[in-house]
Amino acid sequence: MADRVSFANNVGMNYDVDVLIVGAGPTGLALAAQLASYGTSFRIIDRRQAPSTQSRALAVQPRTLEALRPFGISDTMARSGNPARQLHLHLPEDTVSIGLFDIGIEDSAYQQLLFLPQADTERILTGYLASRGVRIERGAELLELERLDPEDPFAGMEARVERQDRGIDRIRARYVVGADGVDSTVRRRAGMDFRGSSYTDSFVLADLEVDGAEPSAVHAYPTDDGFMVLFPLGQPASWRMISLKQRGDRSETTLETLQEIADRFSGGALKLRDPKWISSFKLSHQMAEYFQWGSVFLAGDSAHVHSPVGGQGMNTGIQDALNLGWKLALGARGLASEELIDSYDAERRPVARGIVGFTDRLFKLATSRNGLLKLPRTKLLPALAPVMAANERLRSRAFRTMSQLGINYRGSAMTEAGANRLPAALSSGPRPGDRLPDAVVQYQDHERRLQDLVAAPGFHVLLTGPGWPEDTPQQLHSALSALGGLLSVQRLAVGSRLTPGGPGIIQDISGMAFKRLGLSARRPEVILVRPDGYIGYRSSGTNINGAVAYLERLTGTGERTSPQPTLQTA
Repeated sequence: MADRVSFANNVGMNYDVDVLIVGAGPTGLALAAQLASYGTSFRIIDRRQAPSTQSRALAVQPRTLEALRPFGISDTMARSGNPARQLHLHLPEDTVSIGLFDIGIEDSAYQQLLFLPQADTERILTGYLASRGVRIERGAELLELERLDPEDPFAGMEARVERQDRGIDRIRARYVVGADGVDSTVRRRAGMDFRGSSYTDSFVLADLEVDGAEPSAVHAYPTDDGFMVLFPLGQPASWRMISLKQRGDRSETTLETLQEIADRFSGGALKLRDPKWISSFKLSHQMAEYFQWGSVFLAGDSAHVHSPVGGQGMNTGIQDALNLGWKLALGARGLASEELIDSYDAERRPVARGIVGFTDRLFKLATSRNGLLKLPRTKLLPALAPVMAANERLRSRAFRTMSQLGINYRGSAMTEAGANRLPAALSSGPRPGDRLPDAVVQYQDHERRLQDLVAAPGFHVLLTGPGWPEDTPQQLHSALSALGGLLSVQRLAVGSRLTPGGPGIIQDISGMAFKRLGLSARRPEVILVRPDGYIGYRSSGTNINGAVAYLERLTGTGERTSPQPTLQTA
C-alpha cells in the first residue's frame, strides 16, 4: 500500500463524479445500489453493449440476501429463484440424503440455499437502479487511468473511456472501483498484481433438462474420475450441470458428449435433453496483491477468483461491494477517516484469502485423479457421509460457513469493544466485528425483523436493557451532529403484546433477539451497528462516551476540513 500524503490534498479537487464504477456485473451493480441509497454521485460503465444472458454464477447465499435487503430486492430474488433443501450424494453403493441449511442459520430470515441465474440477479439489481434514476453506461470501455496528482495516489483519478456512441470521454473521479472481472482493466492500469494459477482440467457447464433426477435437490456424483453435480436451476432450464472433461479431450462439447459424461457418473440413470446453453472452460484460483491502491479499489472477480465449489464467488463479490460502498459514500461527504477508507483492504482481503484457500482445497479433493489425493473422495466419503448426515453439530458449522453468515471482522481496527465490556471468553452473544443476528420483533404495533429496522443508510445505535435516561438519543445526536440523518438511535427492550411500545422503542416480545444478542433484561448495553450490518462497537452500561469516540474515530469528525460532495449528474 502506498503511503498516504494527506487527506487535505483532496479538498478543492474538481471531480466530475465521486465514484466511477467499472463493470456492471453483480458486484458493480450492488455497489451502485449502495451508493445510490446514500445519494453519492457516481457513474457505472461497462464495455458490453447488453447484459449477459449466460449465467455462470448461480448460488445466492443467505448472507447475500440479508446484505441486499436495504434495497428491497431480497424477497423478489427469493421468489424468483429455486431453493434447494436436500443434497443427494450418489455414492457407488448407496445414495445419502443430507438436509441443506436446515440447521445452524436460524438467526436469518433466509434459511435456504437459493439458486438464481446470475442474469436474473443482474436484472433485479438493474431494475432497482432504474427506479432510482440510475443509467448504466454500456458500450463504454476503460482505456487508461491517470492520477490527478502524480505525487498523491489518494487525490483521485482521471479515466479515459472509449464510448461507442461518442468517442473518447474523460472522467475525473474521487474514487475508481474495478468490478470488471478476472481480466480487469482497472487492475492492470493500476499496476496491481494478480497472483495464483489455473487448474489443469477443463470443465463443462450446461443448462438443460434431465430426466431421472429428483427435483428441488442438488445431486452430486463423486467417482474415481472426478465429479458431476446437478443444480436445480428452474430457468432458463430445469438443471445446471457441471463436470470434468476427460483429460486431453479438446473436442467440442455437445449434448451427446454431455450424455456420455452423465452415463459415466450416474451409471446410465439420467437422460439429458433440450440444452439451452453449453460451455467448456478452465478455472483458476487467483487473488490481487492488494484490493486498494490509493484511490483505486478492486472488488469481485477483479480482486479474487476461485473454483465454484460451495457457491461462494458472486456472493463474495457482492459483499465486497457492500463493505466498500458505505465507506466511499462517507468519504465523499468528508465523513470518513483515512483509516476507515483503508479498512476495505484490511477487512475483505482476509475473507477472500480464506475463501480462495478453502475452495481450492475442496476442489482438489473433488477433482484429483491422483491415487492418494482421491482417497478422501473415493474411500473416506462413502464411509463418512452417513455419519456427517446424522451429525447436527457438524452440519450446523458447515452451513454457517457456506451461508457466509459466519464471516466476521473481529480483527479489524474498525470494530471495538468498550472498556467495560466483559472479555470475549466471559461474555455471550456476537462480538464487535460479527454480523448482527436477525429476529422477529415488534415495532410501532407491527411485527418486523430486527435487521430491517437497522437497514437504512448510516449507523444505528441500539440502547438495550434498563436504566437509559430519556434524553440519551438527543445526547448522541448532539455529540455527533455532523452525521445528521446518518445516525439512528433506538431502544431495544423486552416487551409484551399487552404493552404498546413508545416512539423509537423496539420490543422483543419473544425474547429471541435478546437471546441471540447475548443480552440481559437486567443489564444495559450499547450496540452500534455499522452500515453493512456488522456490529462495530459494543459496551456494557449506560455510558455513551465510548460509542461517541468510536464514531468520531471512524468519521474523522473535527480532524479535517470536509470536502463538498459532488452533485449527482444525469
